[in-house]
Amino acid sequence: MIKKLDLKRIRKERGLTQTQLAKRLDYPQSYVSYIESGKSSPSKEFQETLQKELKIKDLYLYALETDDNDGAMKTFLARIDEQQNTINRLLDMLDRRDERIKELEQEVNLLHSVILKSGK
Repeated sequence: MIKKLDLKRIRKERGLTQTQLAKRLDYPQSYVSYIESGKSSPSKEFQETLQKELKIKDLYLYALETDDNDGAMKTFLARIDEQQNTINRLLDMLDRRDERIKELEQEVNLLHSVILKSGK
């Protein structure tokens, strides 16, 4: 579970004031302020509401501190590694595609020059 949350960053990225965020989440502004200042840990209910209302796919991206006992951070980091591997595979595919495009362009240019020479 997240013990400290970068709520200010979440709020600022969405262009909201503390009051607007509190109203949207149906929580007191003072509670939002306590979480932002680190004086209070966000409740599980608050985290779920925040995630749902602001459409945050993975709240751990904004975690400043977590419980080491829940293993959620390890799971999150494993998912990031998987995503990085996927990105690397896609980048490799793009590199191979770019190389193939260059090869084809060279072949087209060669054929074009052959056609021009044969037409003379």
